[in-house]
Amino acid sequence: MSKVSGYQRISIVNVSAIESMFRHQVSREKWLLKACNHTDNRLVWDDEWEKHRNQNDSILDHNKTWMVIREKGVYLVYIQANFVLKQKNSESTVELKLLVDINYGENPEIFSAAHDTQVVNVNTSPDAKLNTFLLMYMQSTNQLSVRVFPSDLVNYDSEPFSTFITIVKWADDW
Repeated sequence: MSKVSGYQRISIVNVSAIESMFRHQVSREKWLLKACNHTDNRLVWDDEWEKHRNQNDSILDHNKTWMVIREKGVYLVYIQANFVLKQKNSESTVELKLLVDINYGENPEIFSAAHDTQVVNVNTSPDAKLNTFLLMYMQSTNQLSVRVFPSDLVNYDSEPFSTFITIVKWADDW
């Protein structure tokens, strides 16, 4: 409702249109994965909700490094990598990188990246975070993977987990 110099304009919304928006079956495509290790700089994932799913419903490939999309649609993806900074000498510089690879059925392509340069010294915070938020249209069988550099500095602690990915199917189409 808005006021315009003495007039009130009211927009009428069709309630049945709103109700039909919520009648659609909610997608089961929602994931919370935590990083547990790395291989060739690719993060290895554990499904945080694994106990609440059938084993056949896993989004992870057999190596647990690639997520295989099962339903085409628009996805919201949030990735956070927490790095534990180690002081090597009086002062050093560390390049941190987070790369998101998409495999459309052929060769993987870099879809998104985040990077930062940290100077590590006695006054530095012991950790640094990189994150990225993506809104992407994916087809079924498309694959997503995350690479981090330097992977040996990633925090893989499970409680509370600080290196994770959340994937939620937002819509069927743009």
